[in-house]
Amino acid sequence: MDRKIKIAIIGGGIAGLALVTNLVKNKNLDVYLFESAPQFSEIGAGISFGANAVKAIHLLGLGQEYESIADQVKAPYQDIWFQWRNGYTDEYLSASLAPEIGQSSVHRADFLDALIPLVDQKHVHFNKRVKQVVATEESAKIFFEEGDIFECDYVIGSDGIHSVVRQHVLESQGLEQVKPRFSGTWAYRGIVKYADYKQEISRLGHDPELADVPQMLLGHDKHILTFPIRQGEEINIVAFKSDRNQTTLPDHTPWTMPTDQSSMLKDFHDWGQGTQALLNLIDHPTIWALHEIEPLETYQNIYKNVILIGDAAHAMLPHQGAGAGQGLEDALILAQLFSVSGVSIEHLSDISSIYEEIRKERAIKTQNTSRESGEIYELYAPQFANFTAVGEHLIHRFDWLWQHDLEQDVLNAKTQLNAVLKTELESC
Repeated sequence: MDRKIKIAIIGGGIAGLALVTNLVKNKNLDVYLFESAPQFSEIGAGISFGANAVKAIHLLGLGQEYESIADQVKAPYQDIWFQWRNGYTDEYLSASLAPEIGQSSVHRADFLDALIPLVDQKHVHFNKRVKQVVATEESAKIFFEEGDIFECDYVIGSDGIHSVVRQHVLESQGLEQVKPRFSGTWAYRGIVKYADYKQEISRLGHDPELADVPQMLLGHDKHILTFPIRQGEEINIVAFKSDRNQTTLPDHTPWTMPTDQSSMLKDFHDWGQGTQALLNLIDHPTIWALHEIEPLETYQNIYKNVILIGDAAHAMLPHQGAGAGQGLEDALILAQLFSVSGVSIEHLSDISSIYEEIRKERAIKTQNTSRESGEIYELYAPQFANFTAVGEHLIHRFDWLWQHDLEQDVLNAKTQLNAVLKTELESC
């Protein structure tokens, strides 16, 4: 190898930071992470990881850090991802099981805090807002709003749903720009004390599993999810309301803002007592406008030296708890490709092509089924028009997502890249 491969990762969210933790271990790489914020941070609250995401975390070598902070539901409910219930009556419908994983969740900030010590700060540059990316066959240049220019061999765009790197990728391929689109769904968010909700459920004489087990309460154009965070002491709550005929926001509408409890309660006034008790515990909710992007035709620029991962590539709705997991799968495949012995600057285009081949179809399917899942929860899907049909369908709906063979993906990726290296060796 003539020299180290100079790599820039744009964006220090979960996918970007997880990838950096692996790449900095590779002595053949010179890795730089650029983050627009003054420090690592994750807005939001709890984040749920499916079985595939937990597997990716372990394959990335981050299992110890994750398990030290992750929440899992206590026995005998440890395999339950969510129980599904009629939101108007609290009636139990069914449950989705993810054996040995169940509902695995963390607070976003806690997960980032666990990863940060794994990256020497010499690799990290804060307050770096990307203005433009320009690439040639030989290199890529990143132009920052602060006036700096950084030249490197390879750019990995992990800069989220508003990605500037995505603009470059699509423009280089002669494709139309893809911008975030509003789904018509707003989400109230809040965190409450588990002990407080448990007390309220007991007072009402309701099923104690409403507090003890992750729940999805379903209804027409609305649904609510709950799951434990911070070692079970708190419950993360997201209450969704949708109007699929209103998918355009007025200009300058904030995507995230504080709201009042009365507005939230009004939206769910006809739901069950358990729901009323739960929402009444959220003193200061926030409300979020849910956006996604349409599936992309490609994740790589025309020179194959700028690629996209995470939300920059496939920002999706949260209805399968799969967005962060797909970003972690992206990071896993890239980390494994760069770990192949003999990789040099000449192989960057092969890495990009193999990465896209392994990841794009699965990520797009996850995008599409995430949107469809929200429609099913809210009795909007015509083929599942009543609670009985919805409950039966949801028992196994997510098996394909969770049980995917990530080890085989890694093997396929590395086998393809090794075949390229072998062919080069034989031709010498």
